[in-house]
Amino acid sequence: MRVDADGPGRGAFARSFDVCVIGAGPAGITLARRLAALGHDVALMEGGGEDITAESQEIYEGEPIGRDYWPLDVPRLRFLGGSSGHWGGWCRQLDDVDFAAKSWNPMSGWPIDKAALDPYAREADGILDIPRAETDQTDAEAAAGFRQVFFRFSLPPTNFRDKYSPELDASPRITLGLNANLVDLDLSPDGAEVVAARFRGWDPADEGFAVKARAYVLACGGIENPRLLLNFDRQAPGGIGNANDLVGRYFAEHPHFVLAEAIFRAPFDLPKLSFYSPTEAFMAENEILNFGMRIERMDEPFFRQFGTIAGDPACTDPFMLRLAERIADVSPGCAPGGDGRVSFDGLLRFAHEQALNPDSRVLLAPDSDRFGLRRGALDWRLGELDKRTQHVALLAFGKMLADEDIGRIRIRDWVLREPFDWPGIADDEVGGKHHMGTTRMADDPKRGVVDRDCKVYGLANLWIAGSSVFPTGGHANPTYTIIQLTLRLGDHLDATLG
Repeated sequence: MRVDADGPGRGAFARSFDVCVIGAGPAGITLARRLAALGHDVALMEGGGEDITAESQEIYEGEPIGRDYWPLDVPRLRFLGGSSGHWGGWCRQLDDVDFAAKSWNPMSGWPIDKAALDPYAREADGILDIPRAETDQTDAEAAAGFRQVFFRFSLPPTNFRDKYSPELDASPRITLGLNANLVDLDLSPDGAEVVAARFRGWDPADEGFAVKARAYVLACGGIENPRLLLNFDRQAPGGIGNANDLVGRYFAEHPHFVLAEAIFRAPFDLPKLSFYSPTEAFMAENEILNFGMRIERMDEPFFRQFGTIAGDPACTDPFMLRLAERIADVSPGCAPGGDGRVSFDGLLRFAHEQALNPDSRVLLAPDSDRFGLRRGALDWRLGELDKRTQHVALLAFGKMLADEDIGRIRIRDWVLREPFDWPGIADDEVGGKHHMGTTRMADDPKRGVVDRDCKVYGLANLWIAGSSVFPTGGHANPTYTIIQLTLRLGDHLDATLG
């Protein structure tokens, strides 16, 4: 059943529910469907409506105060289906190594392993409309520390509103509330549990309404989850779940930057995109993070002015002649002295796991939204380990191509420039718009906001769904893991509720 919180039908929320799920994006819709299938009554509450509106999207407004990043309303959508309304469908499971602690990345390591999520892979494939799995190269098959890996794609990218709205409307177990803006969580007098979630519609005169349930789940995304918890400080100084000052900290993205152009000896018979990742031994030996080196085949010439490449190519070598023709001023004996028109075969785009940093964080801005909640601000930070991961990977990959005489790369100037800094959003992709880590999972409340079952420490009946609970992010896009974790959370809540 569907209810508009701005309309007369919101009396449907006057009863008590088994679970109140707040946020109707991929995580929230998946959880509501799972719990309903298991026989539980669910209030699924969405702050936006059926379609995007300026009124709803304005709630997401906020500014980056750290590294250059998009205004915070740009990467996110606030309506039914959430950011599935504009995702590209990229899917991949995390690697086994992504769950392990790395001594060179303090605070890394999940309290669960990949095997805890594997049972949900087949169901996640169906939810996201993904074809069968591709098989990665193993470490034993890898060359020079790099193995070829594969992404899968939701085809077409699954829009959760379009695919699941009929089911949500027809379900006798799900009451879907649209235009229901969460404004507070009421705690018991001892602060040990949530007793009500408070919502308001868009009418400025609306005094709001409460939803009561046995369990509550916050599923609003890696920026909004911490923003809401930090705002809810009426009964919990510093915000709900923030006794150890961890809510909003350890914000992580997947940094995305083009590091080099490449030219290959033979026609490069690869698909439009090819991906290479490090072996565990390569990561450990170099004390770097996981990454995906993406070769993007170029179908059009790339325009750029280049200087001399070190070394004098043998001009009788057909490959070196081709190299000389394509890179201006390589050698007076070979190069025609070009005009900057360079037909490269591909770009090397690098996406990697971000180093953990407690000062990379979501925090509250001084100004407030229309409901009196302080807006979010993002202080995104990259550091020395991020730089080292990028440099080690690029130089090793370029050396492998040269040693095997497969091709050569031209490293972009900014990569080796000192003092070093990354490009901003005007010059590169910068990030995957993947917001992770701000309510991180750990077995110790001094290291995380939620436990291994995604329950908020110190509260008996509040859980968090989505990538904000990721302790680390690997290099894979997060949606697939979000769905696996959400299905696991659904089974846990089923067992908890009885």
